[in-house]
Amino acid sequence: MTLLSYTASAALLADGRPALVVGEVIGTLLFPAVGVLLLVLGLRERSKARRAQPPGYPGYPPYPPPGYPPPYPVGYPPPGYPPVPPPRPTAGQGKIIAGSILAILGLLGAGVSVLNSVNERKAAEKLTPPAKIGQCITSEAMASGVIGRQDVVECSQPAGVFEVVSTGPRDAQCPDGGRDDTDFARWTGDSATLCLMPNLLVGQRYATVKHPIGDRNRSDTLKPVACTDTSADFKVLQRFEQADYDLCDAGLHQRIWTTPPRTYCTGPPS
Repeated sequence: MTLLSYTASAALLADGRPALVVGEVIGTLLFPAVGVLLLVLGLRERSKARRAQPPGYPGYPPYPPPGYPPPYPVGYPPPGYPPVPPPRPTAGQGKIIAGSILAILGLLGAGVSVLNSVNERKAAEKLTPPAKIGQCITSEAMASGVIGRQDVVECSQPAGVFEVVSTGPRDAQCPDGGRDDTDFARWTGDSATLCLMPNLLVGQRYATVKHPIGDRNRSDTLKPVACTDTSADFKVLQRFEQADYDLCDAGLHQRIWTTPPRTYCTGPPS
């Protein structure tokens, strides 16, 4: 990877979240709503059936007919024989059962969704990168591979030589679509990846710090050096928040990024 070179345009990557969100909404809202509707309709049908049920046995007129004396003395049947209970109406039973099942499934689904959301939030907290987009980190952090709180500094300071341009999980790509072959400086931790571009200040001299070949977890870094330091490789003479080949004066070397757009014009350190 070349630390200061031209970058490709950013690529948009779809992650399939819309379909997952639609499925969660259907499972959380539709099933309980249909279940409650069926339950209400079933209860209404049962209530109507009970109100319409005549006395006596279904399908037969009451015995004895109105106006006839009872054929048996009062108190018949003799004590010890319980009365025959009227048959229970079955109207709406299927809807009541189906509605209850759907309502229960909907409540279970809502509970699972809440639990998953809590777990995802906890996982996201664990995956929080050590620096946010737009923040700058020191060259010492890039060299050691460990970014602590003290390594996140103001981008206006010479020590903040790398600016975070994207964050993601460990296997995330940088804005140019690359990973190991990206033109960005790439920091990879246990659960997060940062893609960074140099944050170079006008008038400052810098030296390149090389890492051993094969160490893919860290990229070559830069460090600011004093004007008397003989290890300086170049000096920044101009900086533009644009990506244009015609911004630098004649004789200066251009270093350009397109995502985000930035152009550095550099010259010899002397």
